[in-house]
Amino acid sequence: MPSIKHYSSSEVNQYELSSRLLSLTENNTSYTLTQINGQRIYRKAPHAWSGPEPSRNCEVFIGRIPHDCFEDTLVPLFRQAGELFEFRLMINFSGWNRGYAFAMYTTEEEASNSIRMFNNYMIRPSWQLGVCPSINNCRIFISRIPATTPTSEIVRLVYALTEEVQEVRVRRSAAACAAIVEYRSHRGAAMARKALVAAAAAAWGAGARPAVDWSLPQSPQLLRQYREVGRWSPERGVELTRAGDDPPAAGMVSAGGAGGGSYTLERWSQARRLRMIHEAQRNAHAAAATQAAPLPTAHDWSPQGIDSLVSSLSSLGVSRVWAAPPPPTRDFNPWTARHPLEEFIPHRSQ
Repeated sequence: MPSIKHYSSSEVNQYELSSRLLSLTENNTSYTLTQINGQRIYRKAPHAWSGPEPSRNCEVFIGRIPHDCFEDTLVPLFRQAGELFEFRLMINFSGWNRGYAFAMYTTEEEASNSIRMFNNYMIRPSWQLGVCPSINNCRIFISRIPATTPTSEIVRLVYALTEEVQEVRVRRSAAACAAIVEYRSHRGAAMARKALVAAAAAAWGAGARPAVDWSLPQSPQLLRQYREVGRWSPERGVELTRAGDDPPAAGMVSAGGAGGGSYTLERWSQARRLRMIHEAQRNAHAAAATQAAPLPTAHDWSPQGIDSLVSSLSSLGVSRVWAAPPPPTRDFNPWTARHPLEEFIPHRSQ
């Protein structure tokens, strides 16, 4: 079992720590040690690994780490469960670790073995580690928000205090308000959680005590309760929609404009509704004009008109047209006109 190194509670001896960390890479040249963005990464060197990177199922989360415990103790300890591909220890600006780390193994069996061996492991007297599967959580849950706080103000505050924000979902009731903030990466969510804990209470005024924590995996049914979805961009400002509606498009009217409501209507939707109204008005005018049109006169059914109609139908492919007989002349008198079959009708004298 590797020995445990203790450091002063006031400051980190950087010289001694650097010499201890250097021994990790000198004893095993197949690993590299780099520090970037608040974390120190102990990782397989490119020449020592061929093939794709292990999946997320090969990574475990290590919590409840003493703040003066570093890689020279943790890496040899977790190597006992299997071959490490990467070990990431979160550190702050003063040099202490933040109390948690991530260990990625080369296989899923080694990760399961690490959980079985080191969960509730007594690394120090009365100090147990917590080891569980790593979840790429990118959501932050904010509760106890003042119920009178507008959604647009919540969106502006989250975007102003944190980075990598993807969207903000808000759920309201008569006496409470809560929000789930989605980030683009787990690192962005972790940095935002730290920033919101210190700044949210001051930004929302005296008496506000918002609680900021990691969001548990939400079911789709529960996530639908957060119906107000907000986004912000420098070009369009705050954009608010309802859960289940289409996401805001580039042509949306900003909710923060003068006289604007809480929610927006896309411009292409407004134009479509106007086109439908104009088309209905044109159809109504056409129907009214058709009803008011005069009936065909007698000269429309003249022999010349009928001949032109027959010729036009013949040009369209109609081979046979039955034309109606011409109407009777104006001087026709049925009482004095001779019957066309008079010669065949027998007279009474006969």
